[in-house]
Amino acid sequence: MPIHRLTCALLVLVQVWLVDAKAICSALTPYSLVQAAKTYPELEPAISAIKGNAIASWYTDRSESQVAELLAQCTDAMPVIVVYGLPMKDCAGGFSQLGSNTDAAKYTAWIQALVNQVGSRDVLYVLEPDAIGNLAGGGCGVDLNYLANMKTAVELLSTNPSARIYIDVASWADQKGAIAALNDLKTAGHVAGVALNTANYLQVGELAKLCTLLSSQTGGLHCVVDTSRNFHGAPYKEWCNAKTAGIGTPTTDQTGYPLLDFYLWLKVPGESDGRCVNHTQDAMPGPNAGDFFYDYFTLLWNQGYYVVEKKLLLLTRANTTTSPSLPSSSVVPVTTAASSTNTTIAPSPTSTLTSNTGVALVWNPCGGSAQYQGPTVCVSGSICHKWDASFSQCIPTHVGLWGQCGGKYYTASVTCTSGSTCQVQNAFYSQCVPST
Repeated sequence: MPIHRLTCALLVLVQVWLVDAKAICSALTPYSLVQAAKTYPELEPAISAIKGNAIASWYTDRSESQVAELLAQCTDAMPVIVVYGLPMKDCAGGFSQLGSNTDAAKYTAWIQALVNQVGSRDVLYVLEPDAIGNLAGGGCGVDLNYLANMKTAVELLSTNPSARIYIDVASWADQKGAIAALNDLKTAGHVAGVALNTANYLQVGELAKLCTLLSSQTGGLHCVVDTSRNFHGAPYKEWCNAKTAGIGTPTTDQTGYPLLDFYLWLKVPGESDGRCVNHTQDAMPGPNAGDFFYDYFTLLWNQGYYVVEKKLLLLTRANTTTSPSLPSSSVVPVTTAASSTNTTIAPSPTSTLTSNTGVALVWNPCGGSAQYQGPTVCVSGSICHKWDASFSQCIPTHVGLWGQCGGKYYTASVTCTSGSTCQVQNAFYSQCVPST
């Protein structure tokens, strides 16, 4: 074969490898969606439509790891792993602080275990959602040594030359402090870029501008953005189960922006951001962070990409008087911290506060401050639980299979549904598991 023809052939092979290396693995469907399709058959067509889209897996210190299963199924494509296990993580929000990594030594060992599992294969990491936001500008993460622990993580993850490491930077983070932290983290290993909009709702145009700013101050770092729920953006700046949200553009490397390497789905559509206590009217009260939220999945689907752009059918609610939920995937997603920006109270575009009998549905308010004027009686199978002087919420009397039923600081129901038993996982987390 002539040399120039051989050279061209090799170039084609290299180009094919590069394209394949960019393919994001979609082999592992989140547990919450698998269970939801079984439990609520009316959701199955929508869930089937999104199952082919790559959704990130979360590696946390709060639950059993799915990394082994992920790697086994993603033999020909690049897995996306969100690393979320800093000691005392989420120090500002307080929703996800608990976990087994109680000090730097345990965190180091936990990161090393991940490195050992992944080996030298292609992988995309999103590192520690909200951590930069919580330490930039002198936040609570400073005293908790977030930066030092993250530098350890970058150093260890970088021992794999095929790893792409993107450091999460929340849109609400102090920009000067975030840039300083990113430049410091770059000294610890090979950082590919920044992850923006994790579990949030901002639209791509706004994120591209933020990426350009960060890139210009960090030596050209690129970005990945979470598009899982950003179809309509965040018109009212709400971050917790925003009613104006919709499922966004599927995962792709065809972003149209030179600095945006990928659109990713880092948050599982339909998994709750949390109970959303004392938020704007654009927030839909829901179950615990990470639990599958039936009503919210339906809303996201009906207002999102697959219905608006692809013209797939709307979902209609099943004939039930409660607002069902399922426990999360075996990995618990992050709830992002609230923006420090003052927000405008939004008109409520949808209402799930009451059933047709005038009582509050599960996960909706049933009491609060003197200004509260809603229902105070909960539907059958739930009770009105007072979280604090300003907010009470209808919660199930029994916890479903795989749901949380105990742990330090846990204050909800400790009784599991028939056929399951509350089993202690660690000091902070007990879970309803099948009875033996």
